[in-house]
Amino acid sequence: MSTYRRSSRACFMTCLLYLAAASFFLLADTSNAYPIITDVGEADVKCFNFNVPDDDDAHMVFIALPDNVDDEVEEWFNTQMNEMTRKGSNNFMKSLPQVSKEIHDKISGDEYNGRSNVYLKLTVPKRPVLRHQMFMWYAPVVVMNVVKAAQRGNNKKKGPPPGGYSICFENKNSDQEVKIIFDVVLMSDEGQEDEMHRKIIKKEHLTPLEQNFQEGIKAANTILNEMKYMEKREARMRHTAESTNSKIRLFSYISVIVLLGVTWLQRTYLKSYFKKKKLM
Repeated sequence: MSTYRRSSRACFMTCLLYLAAASFFLLADTSNAYPIITDVGEADVKCFNFNVPDDDDAHMVFIALPDNVDDEVEEWFNTQMNEMTRKGSNNFMKSLPQVSKEIHDKISGDEYNGRSNVYLKLTVPKRPVLRHQMFMWYAPVVVMNVVKAAQRGNNKKKGPPPGGYSICFENKNSDQEVKIIFDVVLMSDEGQEDEMHRKIIKKEHLTPLEQNFQEGIKAANTILNEMKYMEKREARMRHTAESTNSKIRLFSYISVIVLLGVTWLQRTYLKSYFKKKKLM
């Protein structure tokens, strides 16, 4: 009995350690907001809608990769994209660094910076198309100041479009799927506290009440930034869930087909067997 108790206690402790490790990795994964990765099927179109808050602007960055890209290559471009769009980074909204020889050797020579036959279309309802161009493999496409570009030539009252901004990826390849890495950076995310500090009175000139008011504004902006971060994470997790659901659905279809095939084979075999034995 004591041996059974020790075994049960050890099993229980192992489960606790496993849950703790799983929780650590899950929490560690949510600490970094990485760009969104989406798959576009053969001869398919996939669209996303984004809204930009009032009095804000946004930058957008896109990179097209072949579906059969090496995992290390995909991870490298994903990390560099994160550095391009991360607030406070030295490479914020700058060009990608030079691809290392190790990564370059894992990319097919005729693909690097080659024509992808995959198109980006950025539109706003009831306004001219903002951007329509073809991706070059592994080459980032940067769209700066989306709101200003949408308002250019529009004499109506300024403000965000009612339908938001539509981003569509059109894959015209009939024999190849593609991966698109993209991110949307709100202008309020970059240097917001420094910009606000330049517009207000210095701290030593403020009364205690005004100091408290300034701290309240900073706290509110921090909450807004956290909400925007969670929105981007939710979009990323939704894409992962949809991809997982599609794979599970495909596996279910294959399982049903295999089950029906095995049933048919068993029925055929038993029928022929009974006929040979003259039981039918």
